[in-house]
Amino acid sequence: MSFDDDAELAQLRRRAYSPSADIAADPAALRRLIELEERASATNDVASSPEAEAAPGVAHADQTPGAEQIPDAERTPDAEPAAPPFTFPRPRRSTVILLVVAALVLATLATALTLVQRVQADPLQAGATQIARLSPDPAFPVPTALAQGITGEITAYAEFEGFRVVTLPSYRSSENASRCMTVWQPALLSTDEGGGFSYDGDSFLMGTCGAGVFPPSSTIFLREDSPERAQTVFPAGTALQFVYDAENDEIVVFRG
Repeated sequence: MSFDDDAELAQLRRRAYSPSADIAADPAALRRLIELEERASATNDVASSPEAEAAPGVAHADQTPGAEQIPDAERTPDAEPAAPPFTFPRPRRSTVILLVVAALVLATLATALTLVQRVQADPLQAGATQIARLSPDPAFPVPTALAQGITGEITAYAEFEGFRVVTLPSYRSSENASRCMTVWQPALLSTDEGGGFSYDGDSFLMGTCGAGVFPPSSTIFLREDSPERAQTVFPAGTALQFVYDAENDEIVVFRG
């Protein structure tokens, strides 16, 4: 190989094997590297080949003039030469390069998949367990006090551990506004004929609205003396989260 080819090969090797290797993104450079590696390998094979056999004019030891001639019958047969040790064929450098590039590509893809999985984790379920899905309950009468000023559709959902959930249109005028959610326990709600109401619990979550891709959700913490806990089977210190699943029109309940 010429001096220029050697210099180019050294540069391409740095792009393939150095910590900042970037040859995987340059197919033309990769093909050139394989070509130069094959030429270098062929040159090395020729240089390392065994020397040619001795010239025919060189006499063999037993043919030297004056040497004592031994009859064929008295000659000791030569020992059979030992078999050469088995060795695995050396892989071509171009094959090694392709394997290295393939490994780099696979490592990059694995890292990308890991990062995508991490950033796509649902923040609503972090460290929590889904324990229920509540379907619509059209037979439940929504208290008038909770629906004042609402002109759109109000949906009530099945009872869960004394809790009721309703979703209702957003108070904003935008047609694409997310729905809102109210969570309460009917046993703790008192209403009057004038539309007023009072709530004897700790967690009356009214009008929690979604925003963009984030659905409406409400979180409740049941303390030892929480009035809401008396209506449930959960121990003190339990956290509950109610999340609206718009696609299935259900309320998903998580426990943390």
